[in-house]
Amino acid sequence: METASFTGLIAVVSAFIALLILQPIAGRFRLVDMPDHRKSHKGAVPLIGGLSAFAGLLVAWLISMPLTEGFGIYLFCALMLVILGAIDDARDIPARYRLWAQVLLGALLSYGSGIYLTTFGNLLGLGNIELSWLGPVVTIAAVIGATNAYNMIDGIDGLAGTMSLVTLGALALLFALADGFHLELALAITIGAALLPYLGANLQLRPFRKKIFMGDAGSMFIGFSVVWLLVNGAQTDNGAFRPVTALWVCALPLMDMVAIMIRRARKGQSVMMPDRDHLHHICLRAGFSDRQALLVITALAVGCALIGVGGEILRISEWVMFVLFMAGFFAYNWAISHVWRLLVFFRKNYEAADQK
Repeated sequence: METASFTGLIAVVSAFIALLILQPIAGRFRLVDMPDHRKSHKGAVPLIGGLSAFAGLLVAWLISMPLTEGFGIYLFCALMLVILGAIDDARDIPARYRLWAQVLLGALLSYGSGIYLTTFGNLLGLGNIELSWLGPVVTIAAVIGATNAYNMIDGIDGLAGTMSLVTLGALALLFALADGFHLELALAITIGAALLPYLGANLQLRPFRKKIFMGDAGSMFIGFSVVWLLVNGAQTDNGAFRPVTALWVCALPLMDMVAIMIRRARKGQSVMMPDRDHLHHICLRAGFSDRQALLVITALAVGCALIGVGGEILRISEWVMFVLFMAGFFAYNWAISHVWRLLVFFRKNYEAADQK
């Protein structure tokens, strides 16, 4: 734990310095986000949050942590994804190229490290669902899914950062409670620490005055890192947690992504087409301010993560936790699909109570 804390301290200092270096030169490399019909911010905002966070992790890890046990390959693949994300932030790479890059780097991580998801666990109550040769394929699919989930959730100030911290915090707790996961614990803490300067600047908390965004480089880095930590924690019989727990610790980004894709598919639209139907958009249209929406969504994410951690500590049956997760997803999907009816209902009741 002391080593993880030291590495985290190096990461937060390095990430802060990286922000100071990158901010004045972001415009020169076109790493800025301009407002459009889907974005309400004012002026050009630097897209350097992900770059600074990865810089913090890289410096800290190279100084104090080993590159063995697959962590060297992880850092190399993460670096390639961050570079790809930065190029996409500057030049808008076609989605199919990003997808193939994620597939290739996910394959390199899985086959190169020899670490990939081997089982889904006892999700159905009928015994473990073993993946065999499908393990690397499922891991690659998880990389793509997590990358897009954290990219899609990045819609209002602070949201991508807090969702990442909720997941990383839950993982750090699970690793701390298990034996033999010191490197995974250190990685979760270090990434979380490296994200703090970005989050402070994104929310314009003191001493930060100028806003920055995470960018695709950041969402790719976070999604990739989350999958690496989940696979390391859940891949063996003596893992830090069971595979079903992985669903709970990143539940809200995952549910929001799948629900959005289902709605787009029903409309005959591309599942990757940008829109304004995510949970944070709905909260804003319902009358919440950015900060209120951030608090509500973060509270939901923390609640889901605590259910997962609690289920793991209490050793609640995997199939029970999976059924609860699916019930939560269907409830979430139904609520989002009928959100305007729900809002009208709550507004009527609120107005009636206010008149009394």
